[in-house]
Amino acid sequence: MGEQIIGRELAHVLRTGPFSAALHLAIEASGLRLEQIQTQLAEQNIMVSQTTLAYWRRGRSRPERPASLLAVEALEGILGLPADALTAQLGPRRPRGRWLDHPPGTMQMADVWSDTGSLDGLLEAVATPVHNILYRVSLHDLFTIGPDRGAVSLVTRAVVRATADKVSRSVFVYHNDEGEGGLPTVHPVRNCRIGRTRSDPDEKFLVAELIFDRVLDTGETAAVEYETRFGPGVRADHYHRAFPAETGDYLLQVQFDPDALPARCFRYSRRRENAPDQGVREVLVGSTNGVHRADSDVAPGLVGLRWEWE
Repeated sequence: MGEQIIGRELAHVLRTGPFSAALHLAIEASGLRLEQIQTQLAEQNIMVSQTTLAYWRRGRSRPERPASLLAVEALEGILGLPADALTAQLGPRRPRGRWLDHPPGTMQMADVWSDTGSLDGLLEAVATPVHNILYRVSLHDLFTIGPDRGAVSLVTRAVVRATADKVSRSVFVYHNDEGEGGLPTVHPVRNCRIGRTRSDPDEKFLVAELIFDRVLDTGETAAVEYETRFGPGVRADHYHRAFPAETGDYLLQVQFDPDALPARCFRYSRRRENAPDQGVREVLVGSTNGVHRADSDVAPGLVGLRWEWE
């Protein structure tokens, strides 16, 4: 993992948690082995086993006793972190249930979209945790428009990093906010398969599990690719991606058929789906009939491109 990537992800988890991910990335950034960290703690008369450090790092246990909290304070100095950078992550015990409360810097999944009467129920039916266990390192969407100005496909490539042990899946949510045409189908392309799917044709929501090709422990990554295929009649004059949590890098490309080139194209952001556009700026379609936007350190909300046909 490159030092720049580690530094950016460390800054993110120091804001949002959890403790295990912050400790793991701080150790990675320091370049120290657990044996060296244990030795430096012992030099301060703080005795912590390497096994305990490994458990803290992987989220299998957390420091709670006074002696353990003293060790965490010492770790901040050893790892070159600001005072309270790690201890601030240690609040009350978190619920042990499968659904985790969303940390600062995230939004509830249903809060991103408008008209979400059924979305909570669909997410519960799929029962996939959304927040706090996967950090999206990068995301790439390629949205294709056909000659009839309709949506053809959306190919998504994602790199995610686990912030807890035993993470095996993510969740895909699609909302047809245009209201025309039916719901698409989702197909695995690389390093994943599609699990349970649930939909609400009336409110135009589709929710599906993306099951990784292996189980991830803390700090491990998955690189997955999947394709969303649209049926006839799904007209499109925009595409936006919803981000319930902060994300590292995002690339959105829209590829137009040569017989369906837009007159103008704009980039925009929104806090929620039904909120007003922000940061609107015109972008030019290239000679190969495509347009794109690239963003780093994406905040929760929506990021997209829209276009005018006439």
